[in-house]
Amino acid sequence: MTRRTLIAALVLAFCLPGLALAQTTASLTILHTNDTHGHLQPFSYPSIVAQGSDIARLPEKRDIGGIARRATLAARIKAELAAKNIPVWLVDGGDYSDGTPFSTEYHGEADVAAMNAAGYTFGTLGNHEFNNPAAQVKKLIGLATFPVIVSNTVDRATRQPVGIPMRIEKVGAVRIGIFGLMTSEAATYPAGKDGIDVLDPIATARTMVKDLRSQADIVILISHCGENVDNRLAADVPGIDVIVGSHSHSRLPVGEFVWRSDDLREDSVNGTVIVQAFQWGGELGRLDLLFRKDKNGAWSVDRYRERLIPVGAGIPADATVAAIVDKYWQPIAAKYGQVVAQATADFSTRGDDEAPYNLVADAVRAAMGTEIEFENTGGVRAPLVAGPVTQADMVTMDPFGNTVMTFQMTGKQIRDILARNTPFVSGIRYRMVDGKVVEATVNGQPLDDARTYTGSTNSYFAGAYMKVIESKDTGRARLDVVTEYMKKQGTVTPTYDGRRVIIGSRREAR
Repeated sequence: MTRRTLIAALVLAFCLPGLALAQTTASLTILHTNDTHGHLQPFSYPSIVAQGSDIARLPEKRDIGGIARRATLAARIKAELAAKNIPVWLVDGGDYSDGTPFSTEYHGEADVAAMNAAGYTFGTLGNHEFNNPAAQVKKLIGLATFPVIVSNTVDRATRQPVGIPMRIEKVGAVRIGIFGLMTSEAATYPAGKDGIDVLDPIATARTMVKDLRSQADIVILISHCGENVDNRLAADVPGIDVIVGSHSHSRLPVGEFVWRSDDLREDSVNGTVIVQAFQWGGELGRLDLLFRKDKNGAWSVDRYRERLIPVGAGIPADATVAAIVDKYWQPIAAKYGQVVAQATADFSTRGDDEAPYNLVADAVRAAMGTEIEFENTGGVRAPLVAGPVTQADMVTMDPFGNTVMTFQMTGKQIRDILARNTPFVSGIRYRMVDGKVVEATVNGQPLDDARTYTGSTNSYFAGAYMKVIESKDTGRARLDVVTEYMKKQGTVTPTYDGRRVIIGSRREAR
């Protein structure tokens, strides 16, 4: 090469850096959401929450979220990075439905329509999509204009995949393989019982990674398996570079990193990046990735940066997405806008006291006239905030359609239930230390192991944790029972009375 040719090449590389670096580096930004559970509109958390909780760490708690605002934020980031020739994916980790009136009325279709309008690039399914019949799950996949990638679900009759098992995308010169996983828990949900089999996530991951590694340089997993399983996947299934997580509602402000080995490498992060953005779309996850090719031609993740961006009231709603949400809201607005009661204060958490659970348990026990009442952790899905409580708020708090069950149980059986499941209760006060019930009373009297007590609970708890106890289904939806109770009360006040104290190790029914 002559001196003049060398100078010309250097000038060209300086003026057009993309040409010089195209063979050795590439960038990708993944915007991600998970567990939005039908929260298409903005929402608020209580002002006072448990110290150190994920909600307490949120920079904004009131009037946050909403998919129309999220679409605006995503569009801003896409425009900013388009000027730098950096592609942006908008990815959802599943459980986009089942949690608000939108899900009750439209069974995921409103959520998919809004996600289509917001420009999602990829998504997967969550177990709460499986709260629909199998036919509705397949319909939701068909309605999505973005690929729904899930590798471990198959039609029971045909053994054909439900969803797209894998996909290869090009980012510059980098071939990126994408696969998706669903939690095994989904097998117990209606679609799982109705005809969709859920295969073992770990075994499926090993097969998928092996196949993808033969075709792709980088492997990304969209996982609806939860943080614990994601960490196991990262440790036990070599070859996954990034996991966009969901299911456990984990708030990971800077992500997590699982080392592939203890070797320090100057050309690779040498491990798996795991990200997750809590719940309900109050924040938008942003993962910036830089890929680099080594001297042997192998691509790897060279650098990454994760952050959670608040979706606050200062972000205007995207008009197109807002119109889609409004299209689905207006036909049901009158029904769900009805005021049920007035809340005198936020229903929040203080220690092991969670006021929303106490309200539900007290309401069901009062309606059934029983001595005790059990409610499982995870069965009450959202708090109430001070002010008017609408029917929409009630459905968001209790979206599942569980019915009320009644039963008779000995004191010893009650003690066993408390020890195994640490339920929320009414009529009972109990204290546990390191997994043992050290104190328990029923209506102020010591729990008598030999005596038989009358009780009530929801159908999920009875089916999951009281299989040996004969119970009777009243046929009354728990939501209706609690709503009627609150209407009669007119005004409801949060209760924090120390009825449930858990010290040390614990197992919770979810």
